[in-house]
Amino acid sequence: MNRILMVAALALAGFLVPTSSQAQTSGFNAFAAAFGPCAGEVCVIEYDPGGEINRYLAAADAVRAGALRQVVIDGPCLSACAIFADVARERVCVTERARFGFHKARLYAVEPARGGRATYREVAREDPAHSRDISSWVYRNGGFPDEGYLMMDARQAAQIWESCALERTRAAAPRQQRVHR
Repeated sequence: MNRILMVAALALAGFLVPTSSQAQTSGFNAFAAAFGPCAGEVCVIEYDPGGEINRYLAAADAVRAGALRQVVIDGPCLSACAIFADVARERVCVTERARFGFHKARLYAVEPARGGRATYREVAREDPAHSRDISSWVYRNGGFPDEGYLMMDARQAAQIWESCALERTRAAAPRQQRVHR
């Protein structure tokens, strides 16, 4: 009887483990939640203003797990986008048009409001978590600003991320997709 239960449990566990196809779809969805849809092997970020950090961290985890072969930063990548590029660094490369924007993280308290809607109230600002080399660059260049962005240009970014040339031909279209928010 115990052996039958163990075999049944193992069989059920096999059904609950996502297939690589399901995991890849989940990874594409996590990437799309942060950046918008991208169905190619290579996604090109032409502009991203950042946003809710947890979406970008989930996208970085998905990319690191193989949802995309490569993410090309080909323009401004600000705030949470820069954190994404840092976390997913081994699958991110930068072109001569890449720029990264850094600022203090804003922490919010969620408060109930009339009609059941939540309101958000900023309660603090703090330096966001980045890898040591990026944090060092930021501090050498004035620190994380409270307002606006500290911008890192493509030349400086190429010292941190791998450089890449962007294929701008029609032949490359099936393999890469541009993302612009």
